Amino acid sequence: MKIDPAHVVKQFEAIHKKQSVNAAEKTAKAREGDKVVFSEELREMQGVNNDMSADAQRQARLDSVKEQIANGSYSPDSVKVAESLLQYIAGTQNHE
Repeated sequence: MKIDPAHVVKQFEAIHKKQSVNAAEKTAKAREGDKVVFSEELREMQGVNNDMSADAQRQARLDSVKEQIANGSYSPDSVKVAESLLQYIAGTQNHE
């Protein structure tokens, strides 16, 4: 019996290709099956943590402004102050 090396290489490549495809299919199926679901309690806790984080950031900004006022280095943006005042006045006049 004579073995043709080209035929053996082709068979090996076909087997390797089939195994690669099977491995890719298994990986894809495994990824489809994996899901993470968080409980409502965890979502609420994350919301509380985000609120606390926002409160902490707000407090840090307030502390910074208070320090700038105390040492005389606070200089507000006059355009923003004017815009805010105009919006406030316009809103107040609409409610009267």
